[in-house]
Amino acid sequence: MIRFGKRDVTAILELMERELDSVPRLDGVERMKWRSRIRRQENFLMGLDDPKPDKVVMKLSGRLSELFRLYPKSVSDKLVELMKLKITQLERRSDDSEKADE
Repeated sequence: MIRFGKRDVTAILELMERELDSVPRLDGVERMKWRSRIRRQENFLMGLDDPKPDKVVMKLSGRLSELFRLYPKSVSDKLVELMKLKITQLERRSDDSEKADE
């Protein structure tokens, strides 16, 4: 069973926060509120057992549905790609540690 680590979750949340800058309909105060809501997803992401990229993005879009309506479609695709990368890295680390235990 693999889980996202602190660095993995930070990278995911930073991507979501950076993409807020591409949303033209938000003023400064709204951006700060959304960044706060994004950061609150840290515990949710770290608590996921055996995360699958599509499922995680679907759950995040449910939890932050208003935000995902503002994002362009490409943001979901970027999130899925980033999560696939992170999960393959986690699987490699987990395989390496299992081999070291043998």
